[in-house]
Amino acid sequence: MIPIHHEDKKYSLRYRIVTVSTSRTMENDRSGTIMEELLENKASRGLVKDDEVMILSDLFINYGSTDVFIYIGGTGISRLDQTSMAIRKIADREVRGFGELFREKSGGVFPYISDASLFIYKKKIIFTVPGSEDAQKIAFEIINGMVNHLYHEINKE
Repeated sequence: MIPIHHEDKKYSLRYRIVTVSTSRTMENDRSGTIMEELLENKASRGLVKDDEVMILSDLFINYGSTDVFIYIGGTGISRLDQTSMAIRKIADREVRGFGELFREKSGGVFPYISDASLFIYKKKIIFTVPGSEDAQKIAFEIINGMVNHLYHEINKE
């Protein structure tokens, strides 16, 4: 676990997992299921197509009931992959260190062509991670290690 600075407080954060895909359904979305299990089934779930309007609509619709959004998929380099680009357009801040750490921990070459990232939007924490099943455990370990500190920092004012 990544150490936090001065606070040991654990927040009861509300998570939303949003799978972004043109081919998956809720029934065959193995990556979303893995992330949901890692979050101990304490997250709401959604699935949207690789479409900027749909990606952002889910965020706006669930804004009031969610503290942490985890978008799974749509972070690659195909013309259909729009997740990080869509979030980047509205984000107040992008924290590139999450993507860097994700790529480092993933190993190999392919993670380096992923646009995994961390964004802050109006005091909401938004992660974008690749859609592969293997990526979910790595992403979760990083997210779990930093999310309480992130939440504290963006809400301490």
